[in-house]
Amino acid sequence: MPAFECRHVVGFGETSLVGNAYFSHCLAWQGTCRERFLFEHAPEVAGLLSNQEVAFFTARCSCDYLAPWGFGPLDPVLIRMRLERFRGGRMSLAFEYVDERSPERLVARGTQEVHCKSRRGGEWVPTPFPTAMIRALLDFADSEELRLALLEALEFQLPRPAGPLTDGLEDGSRIDVGSVQMG
Repeated sequence: MPAFECRHVVGFGETSLVGNAYFSHCLAWQGTCRERFLFEHAPEVAGLLSNQEVAFFTARCSCDYLAPWGFGPLDPVLIRMRLERFRGGRMSLAFEYVDERSPERLVARGTQEVHCKSRRGGEWVPTPFPTAMIRALLDFADSEELRLALLEALEFQLPRPAGPLTDGLEDGSRIDVGSVQMG
């Protein structure tokens, strides 16, 4: 399954009195991983977020710690983020935390459910994710179900041409949702 990878080195300020990374930092690293994904793969979304045209609300998050000690100061952490589910203005993400020195050792895993909202009349209301975000997620969709959900979301957002769906890419390429080959 394609994953976005984010690297982090545990700082001394992130550790507890006993010397391991304080549990809440794993949740904070999920947010950092999401932000780096946007920075690297959908930078145009940052303007929408900073102008409060849209907001990504974390509706639910979790982290299960699998290794008793976790991470200590100066440990190199590799956080892998995967898209698990997508539907219009909601997505579920899965996170794995491994020690980069021994990546086969899974230290923790987590999840997030993220909702996209836009401001209407002073209130935040559900809205589809921005087109740039959906395009960026396509590279990380590992199943036919996810790819189709993302393609359908693109189709919903783009003007309806006569004929095959135009995906709006600069090269003028077109996507015919009915003939997309999954592989």
